[in-house]
Amino acid sequence: MSALKEQLHLLGQFLRSDFKKVLLGCALGMAGAILLGAVLGFLSPEAVNMVLEQFMAMVEEAGVMDSAGNLSPFGLLTNNWTAMLVSVVYGFVPFLFLPVFTLVSNGALVGLMAAWYQSSGLSLGLFLAGILPHGIFELPALIIASACGVCLCRNMCRLVTSSPNRVPMVDLLSDLLRVMLLMVLPMTVAAAFLEAYVTPVVMALFMG
Repeated sequence: MSALKEQLHLLGQFLRSDFKKVLLGCALGMAGAILLGAVLGFLSPEAVNMVLEQFMAMVEEAGVMDSAGNLSPFGLLTNNWTAMLVSVVYGFVPFLFLPVFTLVSNGALVGLMAAWYQSSGLSLGLFLAGILPHGIFELPALIIASACGVCLCRNMCRLVTSSPNRVPMVDLLSDLLRVMLLMVLPMTVAAAFLEAYVTPVVMALFMG
């Protein structure tokens, strides 16, 4: 128990450090991407249909459905956790800030889906019912994971350029691993089970 308290204390220190600025920037980036996706969706409904068709094809290939055609919480968890890890691993590539691309593309997809619901004559309430139950955990988890990737990429840039502001990589990776295990992993677990068992029930209320 004392070991966990120590890890939580170190996590709190890191969250209060410069990381909070990166986290805020990623949150604003996600919000902006959602807004941009919604605007683009209203302006070009054809593009929305094309993007969503590709997205649904990716969902089918992701293995998130069980043999009965229902959402599998374990499939969702594996898929989401892999996506979060990829967002961080992208940070090892200096200068490109690839985690931002992952963040923005996912945010834009949410906005496009909102536009699709509206253009299809479906209620905004139904859209929110399909997003919010699990999105309460999944979207913040994506923002946090992307912020971890951005921090890693920024430090890689500093290492390559021999910047005096660089952080020892072992220390930074320890902090990022702590964030992923103590924050992102529990959030993805909660999101997966909510998406599999709660989201369909909430959506059915709006469809009835």
